[in-house]
Amino acid sequence: MNHLLMYFLKVNIAIALFYIFYRLLFYNDTFWATRRFYLVFSMLLSVVYPLISLSGWLEKQEPMQAIMTNYVQLNEITVTATQAATPYSLENGLLVIYGIVSAFLLVRMIVQLVSIIRRRLKGKRQIVQGVEIIAIDGTITPFSFFTTIFMNPELHTDQETRQILIHERTHARQRHSLDVLLSEMLTTACWINPAVWLLKHEIRHNLEFLADNSVLQSGIEPRNYQYHLLQLSYQTPQVDLVNKFNVSPLKKRIIMMNQEKSKKAGILKYSLIVPLALALVLSSNAETLISSANKVVASSITEKTENSSKKAVESTETTDTTKIKAIATMKFVAPKLKAKTLENDKVYNYVDKKPEYPGGEEALLKFISQNMKYPQKAQENGILGKVVVRFIINKYGKVEQAEIAQTDIKQIVSLNGKTDKLKNQNKPLSYLLENEALRVVNSLPVWTPGEQKGKKVAVYYTLPITFKLE
Repeated sequence: MNHLLMYFLKVNIAIALFYIFYRLLFYNDTFWATRRFYLVFSMLLSVVYPLISLSGWLEKQEPMQAIMTNYVQLNEITVTATQAATPYSLENGLLVIYGIVSAFLLVRMIVQLVSIIRRRLKGKRQIVQGVEIIAIDGTITPFSFFTTIFMNPELHTDQETRQILIHERTHARQRHSLDVLLSEMLTTACWINPAVWLLKHEIRHNLEFLADNSVLQSGIEPRNYQYHLLQLSYQTPQVDLVNKFNVSPLKKRIIMMNQEKSKKAGILKYSLIVPLALALVLSSNAETLISSANKVVASSITEKTENSSKKAVESTETTDTTKIKAIATMKFVAPKLKAKTLENDKVYNYVDKKPEYPGGEEALLKFISQNMKYPQKAQENGILGKVVVRFIINKYGKVEQAEIAQTDIKQIVSLNGKTDKLKNQNKPLSYLLENEALRVVNSLPVWTPGEQKGKKVAVYYTLPITFKLE
């Protein structure tokens, strides 16, 4: 499953969770301003949280740093070989349909924006009861878009005009159009998710509750205001992007106007959004957290089995079989050997300062990913699995003595031409993946050497590479 699809699924799952949370806890209270924050925050966090990575933060923590500081192992690389995609596949067909619907919704939103601009250009600026508006000829439902109010003052009495202006000025001052545009864009991208439509409706309704409350707080008699809304309820909304004076459902708005205000202590329940947000971020980083936990456990095992001699640990020249076994089981890490570089220098597994690839580990992984090619013959024969390469970065920063530390190669075989399964592959075909891994590792450029006690030294590196067929 590619990263884009995973991102899309995470966004839609978060939207659904936030909406369910909203319906269960906040739907009937009167904390409209706080509710507005929750609704906007839920949209923004749904889009952003899959992009939040905790890997950098974990590496900076002191306890984790003490355990993991100088264990020199790269993150695993996955090399995927995909079959040539046919333009008539079911997957492509579904993507095309999804794209067509999203494009339609986007075009509709653009058309509505253009319609608003045209109305502003054709309308006349007027000052009504001390408020600047855009006067539109003909029958029109009063509405606002950002700081501009559109209406036909000739269709309303002075009292009705005052109610409309208070209502629409609330929309304008509080920039409610930002909420509307954000919900429309989210709906365009995630239209397949019913929760996003429901969330959009709740956003629109809550904005009207805020504006209605401003009207009532200004001293307008509630019954007269409600009758005014009913008189305009027959008019059909013309543009969805704007904040309309008679937005439906009026029944819910009237109920909210007459509802007893929620107790102030009830606002504390909105703090529950914090654990929900943290849970989403942690779930999105589950793989990173599990990997870090595994490193902690593996490192603690290694720590317990190491020789008590500090000098032996620094030089890594120990023959303790228990220690070798523990290290060998850590993500296919090769056992420590009394290896020498071409310059007859000691080779370290643990150092004060690790070697650095030009541009950092991210650049290193990018170089390997771009240069690693899945062998065609291996694809044709269904060869896949994991290859672990161990190599040395010598005191001059050059790669040397790259070798295969361990392999776990499998082959896809067909049973009666119908069923596929995996079986262990010990045949010579495994060399196809091993040779490719060694080729790329040997092509790595010069690094900044590692250091031990201020002296440049040679350091072991291990790199797990997974070859995967789709």
